[in-house]
Amino acid sequence: MVNGRFELLSPLNDLVFKALFAKEEKECKIILMDFLNELLKLKDKDKIVDIEYMNPFNYEESYGDKLSILDIKVRTEKDERINVEVQVRNDDNFRKRSLYYWAKLYGETISKADTYDQLKKSIVINILKNSFIEETIKYHTTYKILEKEEHFLLIDDLEVHYIELEKFDNTKDVEQYEGVELWLDFFKEADRKDNEYKLEKLKGRSEKIKMAVEMLKKISADEKLLEEYWTREKARLDELSRLKYAEIKAMEKGMEKGIEKGIEKGIEKGIEKGIEKGIEKKEIELAKEMIRDREPMHKIIKYSKLTEEKIIELKKEVLN
Repeated sequence: MVNGRFELLSPLNDLVFKALFAKEEKECKIILMDFLNELLKLKDKDKIVDIEYMNPFNYEESYGDKLSILDIKVRTEKDERINVEVQVRNDDNFRKRSLYYWAKLYGETISKADTYDQLKKSIVINILKNSFIEETIKYHTTYKILEKEEHFLLIDDLEVHYIELEKFDNTKDVEQYEGVELWLDFFKEADRKDNEYKLEKLKGRSEKIKMAVEMLKKISADEKLLEEYWTREKARLDELSRLKYAEIKAMEKGMEKGIEKGIEKGIEKGIEKGIEKGIEKKEIELAKEMIRDREPMHKIIKYSKLTEEKIIELKKEVLN
């Protein structure tokens, strides 16, 4: 808590995203339907008016594997299926994975006794913190099955969306945003420091986002969820460091065999030292974030693995 208020957690953390949009509560359904209608540009009779959670949020099932991806699956009143996932780390296989998710979701709409005409439209939505799709500068891309030359639809049952938040310019005045842009600005702004002015303007533009901000405040004050949030963040940073280490080790194996042993040993030591510095940097970043959120010393030590002396030193840097 800072100055009598809780710092908001990032809605782009999959645990927080699911707690916000996928609890079996009326408010969660309202804000999720609003986000989906704005993103899919559904109007009038096409709007989603009711959803059923196929994997609602609950503490027990959402905790455990710290690197698992928590997605949201819903069934609409038209019996269509929608899968929503947020992703903050790079993944070279994200295109294949989202297509696999669609195929699995689509297959679940029919039983063995049904005919193929019973298959229902299935939509996969990927909210990505970073830029992944290099072929375009658009922040929102949509994919369907089209004929290669004349580009007509084979069938409307497949729809895959990518939202790349890094490409979304949220430096404009809130009054200029329309539709889903208000939600994207909320996703990018919610956990930023000194964001009260921006959030107030967003709340003024949308009752649904106002509802989401109030719900996010409650989530951010939940001690049980907060501890899991930091555990998942620590696991994510550890995984990034592990992957970087593996990448450098693979590069080492490709070094020319003719390098003298002494030189090779020196390079290896330098690489290992660099890795150690990288891991320490991630631990320091995590500790600083927890210091800003006024987490107690024992928690910061537990998740960052830093010494109490180092954390006291960082506190002087962060809080002064």
